Amino acid sequence: MKRIVAILSIFLLINLGQGCRTEHFIITDIRFNLAEIKENKYNDKTQIVYTCTSTVKDKLVFVISYYTEFVTQNSLDFGNACYALTLPSKIDNPLLEETFSLTFNKPFVFNGDTITELTTIFDNEKIRNEIDMYENHMAFCSMGADKVIDFSNEFFEKATFDKSEYEVKFSCESSDGLTFSKNILIEFE
Repeated sequence: MKRIVAILSIFLLINLGQGCRTEHFIITDIRFNLAEIKENKYNDKTQIVYTCTSTVKDKLVFVISYYTEFVTQNSLDFGNACYALTLPSKIDNPLLEETFSLTFNKPFVFNGDTITELTTIFDNEKIRNEIDMYENHMAFCSMGADKVIDFSNEFFEKATFDKSEYEVKFSCESSDGLTFSKNILIEFE
């Protein structure tokens, strides 16, 4: 019996701290920017490289970057080995896409219909069907391009914006009830 306890004790000591833990973060704020594609050589949305811009040329893309805070957690994953160079990470309070709101301060025309100022774009089903939202893992303007709101080429062909400055307001909520709201100025060429 003493041998079994000794062997189990040695096993636990050897494996202590070798668990493959996940680093946990919470979103404390967001940054919202207009973006343009700089490089898309892998045909993988998570690997598209974007650059900051304030001018819309031939595509309408917005990027949401997260400000996060590390959440301390204990990990007792005995007997698991972790061979990765970087630890996996998890956002514990993700943004809820169903709470996304995106408005323009001036009207524009989409497919022959006038979309009035301050209309929530995500509430218009025809426009919503022209939007692709996905995660991205590339650096963007000294932060991450964590969530991308990408309007389709068809949207851009069917939409008519004044060649002027627009104020765009984006707001959303996280799963833990935090509300974020950002305004940016963009210009259509």
